[in-house]
Amino acid sequence: MINPVRLLNDQIKILVCPLDWGIGHASRMIPLIHKLLQSNFEVILASYGKAGELLKTEFPNLCFIDLPSYTIRYSRSKSQVFIMILQLHKILAGIIKEHRWLKRIVSMHHIDIVISDNRYGLCYKKILSVFISHQISPSLPSGLKWIEPFVYVFLGIFIRSFDRCWIPDIEDPSTNLTGKLSHRYKIFHNASFMGMLSRFNENHCMSDGKTAETYDIMVILSGPEPQRTLLEEMLVRQLGETVYKAAIVCGLQQPVIQNFNRFLGSVDFFYHLPVKEFRNMLLNSGVIICRSGYSTIMDLVELGRPAILIPTPGQPEQEYLAGYLSQKGFFCTMNQQSFDLQKALRLFQSKRFNRAALSVTNTEKYLQDLLNLYQQKKKNRR
Repeated sequence: MINPVRLLNDQIKILVCPLDWGIGHASRMIPLIHKLLQSNFEVILASYGKAGELLKTEFPNLCFIDLPSYTIRYSRSKSQVFIMILQLHKILAGIIKEHRWLKRIVSMHHIDIVISDNRYGLCYKKILSVFISHQISPSLPSGLKWIEPFVYVFLGIFIRSFDRCWIPDIEDPSTNLTGKLSHRYKIFHNASFMGMLSRFNENHCMSDGKTAETYDIMVILSGPEPQRTLLEEMLVRQLGETVYKAAIVCGLQQPVIQNFNRFLGSVDFFYHLPVKEFRNMLLNSGVIICRSGYSTIMDLVELGRPAILIPTPGQPEQEYLAGYLSQKGFFCTMNQQSFDLQKALRLFQSKRFNRAALSVTNTEKYLQDLLNLYQQKKKNRR
């Protein structure tokens, strides 16, 4: 194992800051944080909300700093992109605010490196700044497709301010997972395809030997409200009308069960599952139903599990990924508005999934790149 303390004669202090829109950005940081700790880095975590709760649960002994992000209101029926555009001023103000926050934290805690997952304001020339994103060129609704090249250029202004942009995907066009989200245009000069990031990486997530309880159907709930709860209500109602034994992992939310008591005989709810238990349950369950968020997709690919993907309505990224990966034969998909459990199960059972060998998480590659960048930055300062 690489020992940066021995290499650099001083312990490196790293601030890890995932975006707090859901828990996906935080969950994919878990294997990287484990690798940094194993390699004797000092790690400080900063996030908020459910993302912060997840990191505190996984790393209770690490220093944690609250870092609220932009207060965004989500829609029950309209496109989330249009809602985001209306609140663009809040996002830009948040980027400026978090940049000022970083300067204070660097001074207070003597930070050497910051790793930012989709927080565009967390770069600072006095330290090494790394940005993580799989959306170099976001997908927009049909009426706004013409703006996509301009969005790519606009985001590039922020991304190029970092020393490195890690894209958690595979460069190979035949096996990549993000398609046009990161492969459509030329990547920025500081960007690099680094391979996947999944919390179920075997290097730190080996089975504890316990036999997981098996379920016919396992549901993973995630994503912004109110759509997360709408999906939960629909699935509870449809599962309750079957004899399937089902598990619903609520994504650090309390289940909405008070109005559905008559449906709950065969459904088990889990507020949160530890990583090893979660991994075992996914490996042993029959059919998995979940959102098409990219972190969830990486987790499923890491485990070699197909699934029924239900993209969040009005979220073009998830709608694109669900369609793109279904066409490649990795998953199947059905939209939320017309979702029918029995039809979805028949579709799943009839589909021949592509079992082509896909890349798995290699945190050693991330660590080596980080060390090389850090040493080069120190050399340039002299």
